[in-house]
Amino acid sequence: MLQKDVKQVIISLMSELDFYFEENEFIRRSNSLTYIRKLDGVTQKVEIVFFSNPSYHPGALAHIYPHMQIYIPSVNATTKEYASHLIPSKWLDQFTLRQPIQIYSHSRDFYLLDVNDYESLKDQLLDFFEVYAMPLFNDLTSEKNYLLLYESKDKRIIWDDNQYLYIAATYLNNHDLNKAKEVIENRFGKKGLRKKYNEVIKYFENSEE
Repeated sequence: MLQKDVKQVIISLMSELDFYFEENEFIRRSNSLTYIRKLDGVTQKVEIVFFSNPSYHPGALAHIYPHMQIYIPSVNATTKEYASHLIPSKWLDQFTLRQPIQIYSHSRDFYLLDVNDYESLKDQLLDFFEVYAMPLFNDLTSEKNYLLLYESKDKRIIWDDNQYLYIAATYLNNHDLNKAKEVIENRFGKKGLRKKYNEVIKYFENSEE
């Protein structure tokens, strides 16, 4: 089946879950596979990423692999001041966090096997979003929430190098330069990373309250 036809089947499938997302104030445009919720200072998205006719699962029409996206413009704006040479501008303008939702779940993989019978898959997806997606979205609705997740080392988030750059910016926005410096030094001060992140380190070394 052609990818565009597979997409239409998945759109039909997801349209039957619109009620759940709408209850949680997420909106999906027609012919889109992205749900969006706009809060005060934060934009959240669920992206229904899929791989059509996956060779690693013969007989499947698609492998559905949902992603989550969080955009905190105030955090990204501060991050641009010292890391625009490290993070692509397209990313800085679109999201603070983007990752697969299943990365922290114990759910099974989601395969579309039949264009006419996907009730079981629909139920699995709904359960997945209820258990794994929505709680994290509800826990990440502000800069302060973001810092709380970092400080608790929340395992639902992939704390890669970019996340540490954003976290430092969030501390700066919340008037805690010392913690911002600590984040940068602990993550990037080691010999192996110091050269790559030298400009960032100098930025914070030269910053004052």
